[in-house]
Amino acid sequence: MEENMEILENMGFIDRELNRQALTQVGNDIVEDITFLAEPIFFNDDFITSNEQRPTSIFTGSLTEDQIEQQRNITLDKTSNTSSNELPMETSNSFPTSAFLDLENSVYRDKWSIPIKREQNLGRCLLSATRLAVDGIADQDEHCKKFMEILIPAAFQKLQCSDLVNSWPAMVQLGVFDMMQLLVDLITARLAYSPVPTQLLETLAILFDHDSVFQQKNKNRSYNGSHYDEQLGERLLAKSSSSTFSDSNENEQYGWLREIINRFVLKDGIQNLKRQFKSEKPLTALEYNALLSPFVQCMDYLFIDKYQQLFSEHIEEALNYVKNFKEEDFKTESASSIFELLTTLRKISSVVWENRVAQMEELHFNILLKMVTLSNFNAKMNSLKELSKMIENRRSIPRDIVSKWIIEHSILSKVLE
Repeated sequence: MEENMEILENMGFIDRELNRQALTQVGNDIVEDITFLAEPIFFNDDFITSNEQRPTSIFTGSLTEDQIEQQRNITLDKTSNTSSNELPMETSNSFPTSAFLDLENSVYRDKWSIPIKREQNLGRCLLSATRLAVDGIADQDEHCKKFMEILIPAAFQKLQCSDLVNSWPAMVQLGVFDMMQLLVDLITARLAYSPVPTQLLETLAILFDHDSVFQQKNKNRSYNGSHYDEQLGERLLAKSSSSTFSDSNENEQYGWLREIINRFVLKDGIQNLKRQFKSEKPLTALEYNALLSPFVQCMDYLFIDKYQQLFSEHIEEALNYVKNFKEEDFKTESASSIFELLTTLRKISSVVWENRVAQMEELHFNILLKMVTLSNFNAKMNSLKELSKMIENRRSIPRDIVSKWIIEHSILSKVLE
């Protein structure tokens, strides 16, 4: 990095701290860094350059190469120099309905487009929803509720999982990362009160998925969360230094993933999530699964002993819920959620408690067998759907184990009875 720092200074970029921050964000790529600094647009988490600017790019679902190149040359309005905390926003008790409606229109059309600047529609809605969630009233606004439950999952599914992510330039990737951080802030605030925000938690699981297109595209981004390390101390959940990895090369991977996990912790996300398990109203299988699934796809980057300390009691609670599932519960259309929960518990056990994986699989099979033998139509349909998923190997249970169980228990004939 020092060699590139010297090159930048010789080119006239004399702010060494800014140069270092920029090089860190672009993986020490001198070409990307020069583009960064020349815009001038640079940001990292809550750090903003002296002119307090953030990305302005808007990317669409079907950009041509010319359009992508054109976006590289977009610059901010020179007259705009307000920080993210000083943006002209709606009052604390209002949600920007017009911004929501415009965003809804742009997300759902064929040639979709999603803004990645805090002053634009997605950023405005995220910031406003977060303020309302802090006040405990986000669900009281019809449009804010729809934004959290429907539009956020749709928008971030595109931002995280679309194959087009691979074609977006560095500045767009950074803009998406900024929106991800705002979403984490919203989710942590919304978790502070009931009911369980299942759709938001399902989206959080996508953000934390190391296999998503976005995380794969940016897996070589280095970890730049020393401020998280300093503030969290013993509460740090995601690994942050080479000494914490068995493979030193892992330290250079998934830096952004580890940053947003630790951001979630810093914003009291864990504390608020755990509070949801103590709800006065009994939790459903859907809610248990939503609360436990966010970390399933990023376990390799967590301190497992810390995870065990935080979630062991809640995993046992969910397991007891499954064991006590009654026959009448199988007849509800939502019974399929029990299998999603069992799949989540099995995945967690495969990392945290390997000796309990067989127990999870047996419980999964036993519940399916009970459901198959019921004459109720909904139970039969749920059993058929689950059997199909197991045969397609979508439950993480080895195919040979599934095949052996189906034959031994004559499952297909029972289903057709």
